[in-house]
Amino acid sequence: MNQSADSTDQEFWSRRYEAGKTPWDFGGVPAALNLFLSMSPGPGKVLIPGCGSGYEVRAFNDAGYDVTAIDFSPAAVEQAKKVLGSLAERVILGNFFTHDFGQRRFDLIYERTFLCSLPPARWPDYVNRMEDLVAPRGRLIGLFLYGQEPEPPPYPLTNAQAEGLFEKHFRLVRSEMVKDSLPLFRGMERWQEWVKTDGA
Repeated sequence: MNQSADSTDQEFWSRRYEAGKTPWDFGGVPAALNLFLSMSPGPGKVLIPGCGSGYEVRAFNDAGYDVTAIDFSPAAVEQAKKVLGSLAERVILGNFFTHDFGQRRFDLIYERTFLCSLPPARWPDYVNRMEDLVAPRGRLIGLFLYGQEPEPPPYPLTNAQAEGLFEKHFRLVRSEMVKDSLPLFRGMERWQEWVKTDGA
């Protein structure tokens, strides 16, 4: 992808879903998530921000979790509802940063291709929102993108950036390279688990 438009604008993503140009769409559930769910089944509350086509909703649901997904692109939500069928009601059309989740806090928030879709100037907003929504001792888990990208998005992290962003509220307890990445992300994805350290 390239920066031909503002990736914080829902139209940027809706145009791509409507045109079928979604090179980030995995078409299923990453092996690292399946492994995590086999070792850490529910119950628990899960949130998937920027859920796209929503494949992981079914995986969390089948593992015993109460899962909620959100995306601000109408075209992405429409696609997710088609994919999910009877679980379509789990997907919210809304903005992760402004949606009112009420008093709900989540044991897990699942990351894949959401943080890297945001320009670095928005990353502190992401971390602050995660800190607000993750329950005490809860975890931010998923696939995080590291490396260099000459024509973002995506916007990968560096180790120093990740440490600076998360260290105040989260502690990294697992980090492993991902072996089944799509070509767009090959050699850049890491499965990571960040445990919330404050508010316990």
